[in-house]
Amino acid sequence: MTFPPAISKLLRRAARWLAALAALAALGAAAAAGLMYFWVLPNIADHRDTVAGLMSRALGQRVTLEAVSGVWQQARPEFRLLGVRLYDQQGQPALHLPQLDAAFAWRSLLFLEPRFNRIELQGLTLGVRRARDGHLYVGGIPVNPADPDSGFSNWLLRQGRVHAGKATLTWLDEVRDAPPLVLREVDFTLANTRHAHRLTLRAVPPATLARPLTITADISSRNTDDIKTWSGRVDASLAGVSLPRLATWLALPYPTRQGWGALNMTFTVTRGEFAGVAAGFDLREIETRFGDDLPALQLAQVRGQARWQRGPDGQRIAFENLRVARPGGTLGVPFNAGLAWSADSRELTARSLNLGVWQSVLPSLPLDATLRERLQALQPQGRLDEFRLGWRGAQPGRDNFSIAAHFSGLGVASVDAQPALANLTGRIEGDARAGAFEVDSEQLIIKLPALFREPSFGFDRARARGSWKKSPRGLRLTLSDAAFANPDLAGTVQGDYELIAGHPGIIDLTAHLSRAEATAVHRYFPKIIGDHTVDWVRESVVAGHSDDVRLNLKGDLTQFPFEQGNGTFSVDLQVKDGVIDYVQGWPRIEGIQARVLFRGKRMEVTASQARIYGASLLPVKAVIPDLLHHNETLLIEGQAGGPAQDFIRFANFSPVGERLRGFTDALEGSGPMRLTLNLQVPLRRSHDTRLTGRLSFLGNVLFPAGLPRLDRVRGDIDFTHASLNAKNLTAQFLGGPLRVDAATRNGQVQFLAQGSATAAGIVPWLGAAWDQRLSGQTAWRGQVDMEPTGERIRIESDLVGLGSSLPLPLAKAAAQPLPLLVSSQPQRDGRLHEVRLGNTVGALWRSTAGGGFDRGEIRFGGLAVMPPEPGLRLAGDGRALDISGWAALLSDRAGGDTLPLTSLDLDFDALDLMGRRYLGMNLQGRVRNGLLRLQVTGREVNGALTYRPAGTQSARVSAQFTQLTVPERAPAAGAAGSLNMKAANFPILDVTVEDFRLQERSLGRLEVLARGAAEGMVIDNLQLTHPDSVFRMSGLWRDGAPSETRAELDLKVLDAGKFLTRFGYADALRRGSAEIRGNATWVGSPADFSFDTLAGQLDFKARGGQFLKIDPGAGKLLGVLSLQSLPRRLSFDFRDIFNAGYAFDDIGATLRIARGVVYSDDFRMRGPSAKVNMSGLADLNQESVQLRVKVIPKLSEGVAVAGALLGGPLAGVGALAAQKLLRDPFEEAISQEYLVSGAWQSPDVKKLSKAKTENPSGTRASEP
Repeated sequence: MTFPPAISKLLRRAARWLAALAALAALGAAAAAGLMYFWVLPNIADHRDTVAGLMSRALGQRVTLEAVSGVWQQARPEFRLLGVRLYDQQGQPALHLPQLDAAFAWRSLLFLEPRFNRIELQGLTLGVRRARDGHLYVGGIPVNPADPDSGFSNWLLRQGRVHAGKATLTWLDEVRDAPPLVLREVDFTLANTRHAHRLTLRAVPPATLARPLTITADISSRNTDDIKTWSGRVDASLAGVSLPRLATWLALPYPTRQGWGALNMTFTVTRGEFAGVAAGFDLREIETRFGDDLPALQLAQVRGQARWQRGPDGQRIAFENLRVARPGGTLGVPFNAGLAWSADSRELTARSLNLGVWQSVLPSLPLDATLRERLQALQPQGRLDEFRLGWRGAQPGRDNFSIAAHFSGLGVASVDAQPALANLTGRIEGDARAGAFEVDSEQLIIKLPALFREPSFGFDRARARGSWKKSPRGLRLTLSDAAFANPDLAGTVQGDYELIAGHPGIIDLTAHLSRAEATAVHRYFPKIIGDHTVDWVRESVVAGHSDDVRLNLKGDLTQFPFEQGNGTFSVDLQVKDGVIDYVQGWPRIEGIQARVLFRGKRMEVTASQARIYGASLLPVKAVIPDLLHHNETLLIEGQAGGPAQDFIRFANFSPVGERLRGFTDALEGSGPMRLTLNLQVPLRRSHDTRLTGRLSFLGNVLFPAGLPRLDRVRGDIDFTHASLNAKNLTAQFLGGPLRVDAATRNGQVQFLAQGSATAAGIVPWLGAAWDQRLSGQTAWRGQVDMEPTGERIRIESDLVGLGSSLPLPLAKAAAQPLPLLVSSQPQRDGRLHEVRLGNTVGALWRSTAGGGFDRGEIRFGGLAVMPPEPGLRLAGDGRALDISGWAALLSDRAGGDTLPLTSLDLDFDALDLMGRRYLGMNLQGRVRNGLLRLQVTGREVNGALTYRPAGTQSARVSAQFTQLTVPERAPAAGAAGSLNMKAANFPILDVTVEDFRLQERSLGRLEVLARGAAEGMVIDNLQLTHPDSVFRMSGLWRDGAPSETRAELDLKVLDAGKFLTRFGYADALRRGSAEIRGNATWVGSPADFSFDTLAGQLDFKARGGQFLKIDPGAGKLLGVLSLQSLPRRLSFDFRDIFNAGYAFDDIGATLRIARGVVYSDDFRMRGPSAKVNMSGLADLNQESVQLRVKVIPKLSEGVAVAGALLGGPLAGVGALAAQKLLRDPFEEAISQEYLVSGAWQSPDVKKLSKAKTENPSGTRASEP
């Protein structure tokens, strides 16, 4: 660069001057250093006062020294001052420094005051005081740089580095009247540059206050004397600090009773003023109070950062990453919150703020009382993900706000009938003039208490987009797209709603539901609909749904429901599968397919399909003309047709059944019927329901419980809510025509019936056993009065024209009258029943309210009388009673529990039992202590019987008879059948008869012990004991399919002759004993013994008897076995062996029996005169035999004896030896075989030739 000559000359001159000055400065510095090194330092101790004076002038305060010394270190002097004292303005010692080490700074020569690169203080005890006027004093020396008396503090800020170690600092705050705070182990460092100052302080406070603390400060200043030029920050860190103790020396915003933790604070200073404070904290177990009238706030932990800033546009407080825990809880999710304010505006911000967490601490927060009450009432819930709310002035208002927010799960409670929300998720942005919003929520809950009585509406999913815009009258809200779904319904809605202050608003809304449940429709009725209507809908609509519901609401809501046509309100829906329980006590209408239309105040239902039970209703129309005002009335009209059983159910479950006093409860029917029904139901007084209807029978079949069926039933029953009437109902009943009229008189229904009954019509009802017992027909009449306490029934007939061959005593000719009366009437706690058949027999009994038997009597030969004690009494007398006949007839109709018999007193000339007639019978007995004791007397029987019914033990019959004679069967004795009873149901039988006779034949003493068991009737023992024989039997009677008796038999005959004589075979056998043992089975009970089904096997043995000559036909089979019919032998002229009576030593045989036919192939009979072998069969049913008989006379020993007489002893001995060796060749030579066949009385006997007895090889056949 080239300069003009004049400027170049000037620059050269300036350079020379600067070089000269630099050389002069260097010379001066060298001179000063030499002076300091060679003169000052060696003599510094002698210049103590001079040094003190220099310091006093530099500090502006009096300074004294006790001693001073110096050394040269690193090209500069270092001084040590001992006993340094600084005095205040009053001349009093203010600060004592025991030792001060200072490294001299050569810049002191430039500024003409002592300055040091380094100052070290040891063992310092320092007091810091804040005076009542707010000034700070260190050791009595003011440290306010703006104060002209603060020369010492300003001088310190001009030093290089000041350090005090192991010092003790005492803080005294006269403003707070606080006790001194002593900090020990203080380490203080102050490092200064030209415009920057850094201070570090570490100290140990009292253990009750905190753990060691650290304070650092970084301050920049262009002029240390002017505090307004100061800027920078101060950081303080306290660990384990006790907030209540800290409040003693530090002014906290609010009183704190307890709390401890860590504090890290940063104070920002700008141009000498506080511009902000930032604090990080982690505090525990806090209890503080934000106002005397507020409850204490208790927190388990608070962690986060707080920041206060002041700027040109106002101030701002912000909390970042704040986490709070209530007592007993854990730290919540971190959130941010802030408030900015200026003179004319406010802005509230938040991020990730959970509103619900603050509900519990809300009462303790320092808020405006009105705002706090409002927030407590609203109970805000949910999370503000991003939130900004701004307004001008002190409070936000409808016309003064701006908002932008993203929120999730938002909710507020209803206050003063205002809407409430829960789980609202979406976003909003706008201000008082206009804005937009979006909602995308799950499990959304909306409460509209001003419009609906339902507490809340829940939606599984709700989506909406809309906007708002200020209108001349208020605010217009627009829904452009909204969809919602919950278990009740699903659909869409769009429209406008204008909010007007003090006004319900103006609406134009349309909605379409693609799904709606009928049972929930009552929940969505607005409050303007009457309570009784809503209650009726809630209780009556039982089921139904719709997939097409359309709603249109348009107009000024003050005019709702627009009766004058100045608006529109309509709900049009198609109902499917609906069920309505329209009036309590009446059958439901089901299967409804209908259109339901709400238009204004009117509701109308038109059903295209419906049914009551299985009866189809067509058409059906239901109308409520006025839903809003008093006296809401439901009108229902309809007709039904369907099966009779469905209409019977209709009667059972409606007041019609009550009118009939439960007559139709067990009624069944078939065939078509028709119902016409009209109902008027006042919804406020449903008990005042008015009804008219007609039930038409169209040739139906009805089955009344316990009664015969009714065929071809025709006619109409007209009924109302209060009456029932019928005229000329006809039917076929008991085989004859029936006519029934019904009328209601004084609130009671009366039925009058008359008809005829035929035997053919009666028998199917009584049972097949009555067939052929009745004949003809008879007329009858009846009356049934439905009284409040129950029905009163009376049926009468003379039974003329009806013939009977029933068991005695009810057999009668058709023309013979036998007046029949059947009645039943209500009685207190039950009913009284009576049946009379002339004077022949009658029954009178009382039943309980539950239908059980209480007490009664059956009496023969007179009128029955009600016994005083509970139970059944049998009494009376007569000529004859056929017990077996009645048992057979009644067994088919028996069922349920038996009647509790308590006494018996019967006297009959004859009792017929099992085909036998017992004469002069008298039965008397009573039940005492649960036992029936019966005395039985008559011509054939005499004894006592005891019956113990089943309880904890099985039932038991014990009988002891001195005499029992079973008479012969008598045709006049009626049926010969046995008493029908399951074998397993038999009681234990323990019977003893001292003299048991069959007709006039004595069988000896009878003992029977038997019992019922699961497998059947077990006969443990049946024994007949007689002087000439003992018979025992045991076995089992199974009464399954088929019934069968199995028995083990044992007969021991001591004198066979007497035994046969007792059974009518006198002189058939002399002497002898016998034993028969084996088993036998037959079909049926033990009393059903028959040769036709007999089977088994018996072992037969007999000894020492002789067959006597038996007259033909007398012994039959015995005569055959005696062989007296065999022809005389031709070979010898001995007296006939068998014709005179065959004597036997023993008889043995095994007898096999099948279907009454006895087989044996080993029948052997041995006697002194002959041996007899038999094989073949005897048919016990046909009384015939087919036998092969071999007779071997015993002659050989006689021949041997004769030989001895004729030929000498030697010849006799030889003959006898030859006979033994040749196996009785003589006997074999004269044996004969016969074939016996034919009837027992006159069998055909054929002698078989020898050739037929030989085998094909020519040898003789062996014995069978």
